[in-house]
Amino acid sequence: MQDMFTKESFQCNRYCGECCKKLSVMVSREDIRNITKLGHKKEDFLDEDLLSINKFMLKRDKNGCIFLKQHKDGKYSCGIHKNRPKTCRQYPFFGKEKAIGSCLPQDMFPNVFFKFENSKAIK
Repeated sequence: MQDMFTKESFQCNRYCGECCKKLSVMVSREDIRNITKLGHKKEDFLDEDLLSINKFMLKRDKNGCIFLKQHKDGKYSCGIHKNRPKTCRQYPFFGKEKAIGSCLPQDMFPNVFFKFENSKAIK
């Protein structure tokens, strides 16, 4: 039987960075203030949300969130962990989930993540 995690028992100890690699993070005004207090300029870490007016997302590069750092041992961490956005602090429990079996984005949101090798290419 698979271990289940609750909000109270969950502690990220994987250091895999999968959530930061695969998910986009919408930020609030408070999140933006907290990050700018660290010395970051808005234009360096914010992108406009193309679907919503006056909403912003954390910038991403080819590896995911721009604040995701990979260490020599292969583990990942957040460069602004103590001041990370509310969405990141709440992950993976930002809904009504009582318990989860995995914190990996592809397990939590299977309808969003799919394997291209299982789909037929459109020509």
